[in-house]
Amino acid sequence: MRTMIGIVNSPMWYYFFRVKTISLKIDSNLYSWLEKQSKRLGRSKSAITRDALEKSRRKKTEPSCHDLMHDVCGSLRSGVKDLSTNKKYMKGFGEWKR
Repeated sequence: MRTMIGIVNSPMWYYFFRVKTISLKIDSNLYSWLEKQSKRLGRSKSAITRDALEKSRRKKTEPSCHDLMHDVCGSLRSGVKDLSTNKKYMKGFGEWKR
C-alpha cells in the first residue's frame, strides 16, 4: 500500500518500520547554513542532517597519536628560538650523509 505523506510517495511500511523521526533544536545561524546548503545541493535538510550523522557515526573513535602524546608535545627545548623559521638550520636537511 502506498500513501502520500508530504511530498513523498513511499510505501507505508517504510515510515512505520524503517524510519524513526527525531526533532532537534538548533540556533538560527546553523539553520540558515542548513537552508543554504539544502538549496545549493538540491537536497532536503533531512538528507543533509542524516549524512552528517552517518559521517559522525563512522568517524574513527580511537585516539590519535597526538591525543595520546599531547602532554609531552613541545616539552623538548633545542635552545634555538628561531629553529622553525631560520633557513640556515635547514642547510643539508634531507640529504644523505655518507
